[in-house]
This record gives sequence, structure tokens and C-alpha cells, in this order.
Amino acid sequence: MCGKNLLYQKYGYVGNNMSNDYRLIWFQHLHKSAGTLIVNMAIENNEVLYQSHGNGNPKNKDGNILPLWEYNEKELINFIDKCEKDGVTFVATEQGSPNFETLIEDSRVFLITCLRDPLKRSVSNFNYAYYSGYTDCTSYEKFAEKPNVYMADNYYTRIFSNNERLPLVHIGKKEYLSAVNTLMSFDLVLSTNRSHMDLFTNLNEFVGWEKKDGIKQHATFGDYWKIINMIKKLEIRKLFRYVRRKNMAFEIEYIKNKYDWDYKLIEELFNE
Repeated sequence: MCGKNLLYQKYGYVGNNMSNDYRLIWFQHLHKSAGTLIVNMAIENNEVLYQSHGNGNPKNKDGNILPLWEYNEKELINFIDKCEKDGVTFVATEQGSPNFETLIEDSRVFLITCLRDPLKRSVSNFNYAYYSGYTDCTSYEKFAEKPNVYMADNYYTRIFSNNERLPLVHIGKKEYLSAVNTLMSFDLVLSTNRSHMDLFTNLNEFVGWEKKDGIKQHATFGDYWKIINMIKKLEIRKLFRYVRRKNMAFEIEYIKNKYDWDYKLIEELFNE
């Protein structure tokens, strides 16, 4: 699904000013929604990332991720100006949602994101945290109780209506409509659902990236280093679960209504 710049994409230009051939791909990385895959595809296809970055997220000289989601309009434009001056062509934001209105209005910016089934994304986030040792919780319910925007209800709607910050506010129709309006103005909205599209085909068509073999991603299972860490910590039970690829979140279909606005958002975007 594409937004504001479809005509320019088709003719090899990005943005509303066809005389300016600079373009900055701005990727709104949604946690556990193929984000690392897309960041690594950018790297493999010779996009220029910020001099110091963490999984595409720009860092300052002290190694801290720049809080781009806190920047006002002027600060954000200055940041884009710096990216243009330095030849940066790819930026990711994962820890918060920036001022989308400013990004949408800037003809140099090519906004993309990638959505996944909301419940599957949430389950994947828990399994990844559990097997990576980021949490001691052994149940999805306990993990979801802790303040964490990545496990918040209607995560997508929160991000694209700029309502992801703690303490979380109630999400309703107003925020849903705001999120729809924002995403409709994106240049490219991808989906991991094969019934919606082929992710790689769309990236090739609209961004010019080619699928490369062996591109790394933060997959939950099949990670050699996770196995090594479990052995070092003598986490034998967890190791057996990991080798068997056991899903630690089970019988949680009842939680699906926690993402009712997100599912409605996907239906709207992909004409389900």
C-alpha cells in the first residue's frame, strides 16, 4: 500500500519536488514486525545510515540513541538537513513516534513502515524477550502486565496517532482515525502477511532494493548465541523449550480484542 508519492515513485523520483534527487528513507520500525530484516536490507543495498546507529536508529557521539520522537518541527527539519548534508539515506525510529506531519510534508522524506498481525507480533515480542533472557516472566499475561509500550493495547494505533508514551492514555475512535490518516500519507506501508503482498517485491518496486541471501534478522528461534547463553547459565529447561521452538504464549486468543483498533486499521489499509 502506497501513499502520497506514488506518481513520483513510478517515475523514479521521491517527494513532491522532482528537481531534488535527494531522498531520505525514514523507516518507522514496529517492534517484532520484520524491522531488523528491513534495516539489514537497507544496509545490503548500500543505503547510507547515520554514522553511529543502533539497528538503524541514529546515535549521538556518546552512543545514545537520538530521541527523534521528541523533536519539534524545527529540530526535525534541522536533523533532515544534516542527513542530506552528510549523505545519509536511511533512518529508523523504533523507540517512539516522531512528528509524522513534519516528515510527511518534507518532500525529501520517503516514509515506510511494516505491519504484522497484531497478536502474532505481541506473542513474538514475549517469546523473544523470554528466550533472550530479557525477562524472567514465564507467562504472556505476567509479561504484558509490566509497563511496556511494545506490549501495549493497540500498539500500531498508538504509534501512528503519537500516543505511545507512558503513562498510556485510552485509545478510541479519534486515535484510530488519526492513525489511519497518518498511514494513508506514508509512501509505503508493507505487511508481513503474504495474502496482502510480497514484502520483497514491494521493496524492489518502490525502493529499488534487491533481496540478498543470508540477510540477518532478529528471529526468535535458530539463534546460536541464545543457545550458548542458556548453556552458560545452566538454563536447561529453557534450552529444551528453545530447541523444540516452544511458544511460551498459549491459549491467549481471548486477548485478541486488546488489538481491536489495530485489526480495524489493517482492514482499512489492506482492504480486507
